[in-house]
Amino acid sequence: MPPRITTAIVTCALGLVALAPGAGTAAAAPAGPADGASPRPAVDARAAAVDRCSYQVVRSDDSRYVYSVSAVTGGVARELPVQKEDFVRLAGEWRKVAQVDACTGGQGQAPTTLRVTGKLDNPDGYDSSVPRTIRSNDLRPAPSSVIPVAPVVTSADRLDAATVRVAWKPAQGSPDQVMLMERKPLYSSEIGIWVPYTYQRDVQPGATSADRRLERDSGIPADVRTHSYWMRVAKGGFVSDLRTEKPVTVQP
Repeated sequence: MPPRITTAIVTCALGLVALAPGAGTAAAAPAGPADGASPRPAVDARAAAVDRCSYQVVRSDDSRYVYSVSAVTGGVARELPVQKEDFVRLAGEWRKVAQVDACTGGQGQAPTTLRVTGKLDNPDGYDSSVPRTIRSNDLRPAPSSVIPVAPVVTSADRLDAATVRVAWKPAQGSPDQVMLMERKPLYSSEIGIWVPYTYQRDVQPGATSADRRLERDSGIPADVRTHSYWMRVAKGGFVSDLRTEKPVTVQP
């Protein structure tokens, strides 16, 4: 379970939305150049168009920093609002996936370059050697054809009192990774309450169903009892459109 889980649980306990698990790590400062090569950027990121207005940015994450995505035009950077974001485990490494809106404010021209910037969240708490700002390279978005399409969950049928079988349509386009996303109650022994928590379940290629256990403890509050299931896929380092995810819910 990634290190960000504790923060996610506490946040949920305060009544905020459930956070997905995740925390990959990124270098806090660029690596030194080798043999005269350019230094590596502190934020490893890639971008692709999802549609005319939306762009997906997949990046590494260092939890000490607060990140933003900007469109760069004529040397001027314009920060883009986030439509949806989440952590995703890709090939065993946690990455942050953000989808941003480039059309807000009446902007009609598609950006040719995007940039990720991270600003140190609590600079007074770190030694001066820790960079206050880190950045990615300038990113030229790939075409929308690189964004894979996730299969649709078709049913969540109860097998017995504590088990459901979640079924979905076969994944198309030979994705690198197929994920069943599951949100259900998690008991935190540290704070002594049940909180909603999101799990990523990687499934075998060709699989179209999985049996999942329901949490039925009588102590689970009514507002966190709902179980939800949806699909994601990844291909070529990009993830399916997060905005189109429509969870199928089950009341245990």
